[in-house]
Amino acid sequence: MDEAFRILGREHEADLEREALKWQRADEVRRALRTPGLATGFLRERKKVPLIPARVAGFVARLARVGA
Repeated sequence: MDEAFRILGREHEADLEREALKWQRADEVRRALRTPGLATGFLRERKKVPLIPARVAGFVARLARVGA
């Protein structure tokens, strides 16, 4: 019985360590986002994708089906 509690305790400590590491990494990312110079190599900037209205996209899809 004592061994079962020891095992559960070790697993719980490992869970807490993983959670702490996750929060530490998230804090690093937040700090990099707030500091303009750090974000350059740390995170990729999002590509700007032009939005196509749904009607135009549907029209193009219909044309593609008719042509195929």
